[in-house]
Amino acid sequence: MTAGGAPVRVFVAPSGNGFMRDIAGWIVEAASGTGRDAELVDDRLPRADGALNLVVAPHEFFELSDAPTGDLQRAAAVSICVCTEQPGTPWFHLSIDACRRGIAALDINPQGVAALRDVGVDARHLRLGGTPSIDVASTRSGSAASGSVADRPIDVLFLGGLDDRRGAVLASLAPHLYRHRSEIRVFRFDRPITPTTPGVVFGREKYGLLASATLLVNLHRDRSAHLPPGTTPPAYFEWARMIEAMANGCVVVTEPSEGFEPLVPGTHFVSVTADSMADEIESLLGDPSRVAAIREAAHRAVTVDLALDREIAGVLDRLEHDVLPHLSAHVASTDPTKGLWRLGGSKVPPPVRLGPFRPLRDLQRRAKSVAMAENAALRRLDRVACLLAHGTEQHVERVETPSWATARPDVSVIVTVYNYAGVVTETLESIAASEDVAFEVIVIDDHATDDSREVVRRFLADHPDVPMVLLGKDANGGLAAARNDGFAEARADLVMVMDADNHVYPTALAKMAAALRNDPGAAAAYAILEDFGAQQNIRSALAWEVERLCAANYIDAQAMWRREAWSDLGGYRDDDEHVYGWEDWDLWLRLAASGGRALLVPEILGRYRVQAGSMIALTNLSTDEAIDAIRARYPSLPWPSLPPR
Repeated sequence: MTAGGAPVRVFVAPSGNGFMRDIAGWIVEAASGTGRDAELVDDRLPRADGALNLVVAPHEFFELSDAPTGDLQRAAAVSICVCTEQPGTPWFHLSIDACRRGIAALDINPQGVAALRDVGVDARHLRLGGTPSIDVASTRSGSAASGSVADRPIDVLFLGGLDDRRGAVLASLAPHLYRHRSEIRVFRFDRPITPTTPGVVFGREKYGLLASATLLVNLHRDRSAHLPPGTTPPAYFEWARMIEAMANGCVVVTEPSEGFEPLVPGTHFVSVTADSMADEIESLLGDPSRVAAIREAAHRAVTVDLALDREIAGVLDRLEHDVLPHLSAHVASTDPTKGLWRLGGSKVPPPVRLGPFRPLRDLQRRAKSVAMAENAALRRLDRVACLLAHGTEQHVERVETPSWATARPDVSVIVTVYNYAGVVTETLESIAASEDVAFEVIVIDDHATDDSREVVRRFLADHPDVPMVLLGKDANGGLAAARNDGFAEARADLVMVMDADNHVYPTALAKMAAALRNDPGAAAAYAILEDFGAQQNIRSALAWEVERLCAANYIDAQAMWRREAWSDLGGYRDDDEHVYGWEDWDLWLRLAASGGRALLVPEILGRYRVQAGSMIALTNLSTDEAIDAIRARYPSLPWPSLPPR
């Protein structure tokens, strides 16, 4: 190991992806461990000062800089780019522009090295390894490889960006994960992932999370949109995530990958196809000795055999002796300025955009108005018929199970029913199977025109031991009013809202109630839902974020509320046609405007039915006026700019 030598400056974008700052920190730590002067820099551009200038994630560093293009080109010329992105992605292509101008490049995966060399870049491999700061598990217990499966509060952990492919695989695991202690932390690729991104962890907080988990599930990103049709992308080994997990004794269960050498599948990590992953997870959690063996081998491999200071000592020596002497000649050549320079594209003034082309907007607006008027007329007819039959505009038939009167529930479950005779039994069966929680079920039939009420009656008769009540309304009042009726009937302090075609897993009510007990400041809790039916994915998977909520409702109505918080907000709004179909979004926005928040329970605990071939919902037939009305109602919220209309 060579002491001294050229100083090392590791550059990273100050407002870029927090994961890249973690990797930059590892490099600084490892370079310092070799005896070199090393520092992390995020407030200036690289310059020719005799240092080895390593730019981590060049696609972010140069793109997010406010410096003029000429300054960026000169900075790139004296840089050694450290690439971290998968070949074939837009981010990798942006990195190439900087790498072509630099004196050399490093990549953390052999696939990236080969792809850079294919376009003429002098690329070398920087194999990642562990550093002392990553291994927080050893700090806690003396050894990350020690301890039993039971010592870790999380059985199965997933960390990563959410796309349709990953969502589908996670959904396929749901029927197995609900009985375990899982934690699924996902984010979207639609914005930089910074330390302020809700639900995402970095640095010691992330390492601590990994040290608390027995297994880490690793799924490959969907790259089909970035590759030619019919192309099969190579299976990329996510070295950074693997190192973090293994250093903290978390056993990695990954889809088959390439470029993992010298690590060995079966010894240092588990390689399994997506179709077999659920069975493999069950097998591992039932075999503590196998988990312990993999944990110990992987921890030693990444913290001792592949320690990053060992790897980087040789890499820095070679860069200093073979590359740095040629820097002056490289800067003086035309190489740093020729060729395509796509970086900085986000700083170009955007083109003038026309509003969405909606030639039938006026027709849609009138059609929605007619449909809403028809709904109102039908409800008036319902009230008249009810008045004639019962002497009042609303008559409610009440049916209770024998166990209803004496129940002392911790959770009330509200199920609103309108023409769901074919599926409501499945929903009620899923609730009745709930475990480890005292619950009651309140079904509100909003004067369905099919035999929903009779189906529910039969279910009550067949389940006398389940505390249930059916409130059959003889005049339709709409979804919001039906839910409010359910809250009024609820006897528990915690109230779960459900639609009549969705499901819960048996552990859902108990886990969501526990989450609210452990977080007294949260007004409500929602869990991740597994899509089933016409598609397989997950939803309601992102943490509470008001700015994202204002852009679109990403949280389903299937949630557990504190009854007091719901009451303080005034319940669901049933007096404004603009809210029709968006009753749950309006309530979430009202919660945000009041300064309150909801809590994501990061487990897949419910199921959302996706229907195929459904017609355009009345809600979305014409949305402009509804959005304008909702924005006007909550002016203090951080609304995004509206597109031209």
